[in-house]
Amino acid sequence: MSSRTLTVHHALKSAILLGFAVYIAYLVKTDNILLYIAPRMIDYVKWSAIALYAIAAYQLYLTVRTFRGQTKPDCDCDHDHTPSRSVLKNTVIYGLFFLPLLLGVTVPDSSMGSSLAAKKGMNLSSAASVKKDIASGGGSSGSPSAPQNGAASAGSGSAGAGASDGELFPSDKFTKHYAKYAKQLYESNVIPVKEELYMETLTTIDLYLDRFIGKKLQLTGFVYRQEEMKDNQFVVGRFTVQCCSADAAPFGVLVEYDRAKTLATDSWVTVTGTIQKGSFNDMEVLKLKVESVAKAEPAKSPYVYPNYEFGS
Repeated sequence: MSSRTLTVHHALKSAILLGFAVYIAYLVKTDNILLYIAPRMIDYVKWSAIALYAIAAYQLYLTVRTFRGQTKPDCDCDHDHTPSRSVLKNTVIYGLFFLPLLLGVTVPDSSMGSSLAAKKGMNLSSAASVKKDIASGGGSSGSPSAPQNGAASAGSGSAGAGASDGELFPSDKFTKHYAKYAKQLYESNVIPVKEELYMETLTTIDLYLDRFIGKKLQLTGFVYRQEEMKDNQFVVGRFTVQCCSADAAPFGVLVEYDRAKTLATDSWVTVTGTIQKGSFNDMEVLKLKVESVAKAEPAKSPYVYPNYEFGS
């Protein structure tokens, strides 16, 4: 292969690698990186950008050398390490790298919303995975859904009066952390669903729903609707992300509000309301009877993440 052709190949490789490195640096600088990966992954991505810069610099060095005709065999083996001579094959291979880079640069960065939530399916039962663990683990007597000693529900005027914490929030090995957190939430006049404990809070309330009926809850998220919902219903939703946007899953709370139609889909709101038990598509879910709704700005990071310190 001629030195001119090799020069073109090295130049293309350098351009692609440099392009990805610069794009990552741009995403980090603008904080748009949070639209694609969890915060705990950012440092790894930064290091990858540094590695891309280094490899791009080496490819640029090879470009200069081959342009000057200073080439030598890559190794003493009998294999040919030069790029393919097929124009079609090279076009396809380089296109696989250029296309995603081009899309990243030209398509505006935006957070996930209702359209993706509809495709993935909005989850209205935050405690479903915990209940599944209980069922698979064979827990029964310690199940949080089983009232003990006739403990009153949280909706009554003297909810839990005279009952121990263990009676209000029974637990087993799968739910002991949630039971402990439930005791803290139970003392609040208005339970705030904080960013750093978003899923943990909703899961706890969903797990001990009978105990929290009548309590007030406040949370922020985007407005989500689907055809099966009544005119006065919508969901306040958020996407949970474990590692990156590829594993994102939408979770939310069903809300009833007389002026629901005035709220645009995907607009962000902060709602405060009373916890009730409702049903949707023949499934028992946590429902919020709204008392107030306020417009909200999307969070700096529009997604919520697992709190790995929860229960520690």
